[in-house]
Amino acid sequence: MPTMLPRWRRVFESLLAIGSFPGEPEIRRGGRRVFIVAFIAAIFLTIPTAVSYFAAGYAPLALANIALIGLGPLVLYAIHRWPRWFARIVNCYFALGYAEGLVEATMFGGLVRSGLGVIFGLVLVLGALITIGPKAAFWWFIAFVVGVLYALVIPSFVRPTYHMRSVSGEIAFNLIELGIVVFITLVYFVRQRDRFQRLSDDLLHNILPDEIARRLKGDADMIADDFLEASVLFADVAGFTPMSAGMAPAELVGLLNEVFSICDGFVEELGLEKIKTVGDEYMVAAGVPHPRPDHAHATAVLALRMRNHFASNDVLGRRLSFRIGINSGPVTAGIIGKRKFSYDLWGAAVNAASRMESTGIPGSIQISAETYQMIRDDFVCEERGVVAVKGLGEMTTYLLLSRREQVPAEIG
Repeated sequence: MPTMLPRWRRVFESLLAIGSFPGEPEIRRGGRRVFIVAFIAAIFLTIPTAVSYFAAGYAPLALANIALIGLGPLVLYAIHRWPRWFARIVNCYFALGYAEGLVEATMFGGLVRSGLGVIFGLVLVLGALITIGPKAAFWWFIAFVVGVLYALVIPSFVRPTYHMRSVSGEIAFNLIELGIVVFITLVYFVRQRDRFQRLSDDLLHNILPDEIARRLKGDADMIADDFLEASVLFADVAGFTPMSAGMAPAELVGLLNEVFSICDGFVEELGLEKIKTVGDEYMVAAGVPHPRPDHAHATAVLALRMRNHFASNDVLGRRLSFRIGINSGPVTAGIIGKRKFSYDLWGAAVNAASRMESTGIPGSIQISAETYQMIRDDFVCEERGVVAVKGLGEMTTYLLLSRREQVPAEIG
């Protein structure tokens, strides 16, 4: 039994893949999958109607229903064969089903005497809304209203050919059948909607901090926060530009992806916030968007992990050397842009952190005096001396060497 479930899933997924094509928009994909589920359900639910019509002697109507059933596989094949004609194929099949409903209303003698058969026009409206769009659904709704009015007035002009033996039973059956199709459609539609919502949320949370993503989804007009204490880390691969000149594009991207994925793992373990990558530069902050008193310590631990890991491990056959800089101080954080937005930091502390990296030594971690004052009791540092920093003048900087034994275990 355990081996059957994956097989059924494969069959089910194969059915749902009918009509797919490379580059298919996600919205169309979801609507198409919902249509396939509802369409197959409707075909099976039409079988009892055809059988009952044959048993009651309504041969022409039974044959009409059998024709609709028989066309089902052909419709699925047509969707598979010409996926970009999906809307046309669906509309044509809907038109046949709609016409069959009008014929039933005519031959049985009206709206009620036909067992409310034209009510299935609502299924066409729902199907058009999900699979094609609001415009198509609007015209099918107009057609549904016209069909109901037609079934209401046709007894005044045409005498019925057949008399249904149990009108109330047929009405009950049609309502139940309609309910089943609508229920299956809505259940699958809700599942698809929830799936796309999860994908959207996961993508948003991968781009932005969780708290910022929640505020952005809450229709925040502008997100801008000041943090009095935070630490910012910049890191880049020393000598990356000449090294990348001799690399193929796929190799270059693969190398950076591997490097930054390793760094992302360290950042996540330490509860820090990755801000962005620019080229081979990697930017991380601690103390945003949630203030934390150990921001400088946590950033120092991250820097040591990055330096030590890449100093002793090759990445795709290459030994890399990182230049890392850290500074601490007040920063402003917020969202930039309405499209392709990003969470970013601004302020003198950010600029100084960037300068700590750019004026640093390959394979070393250069920190500012502000960061040094916060971590000197827990980390071993060595004064580098006065460094001329572009735009900031001369600054006394330090090299972060290692941790002391008393560093809190929860940080590193």
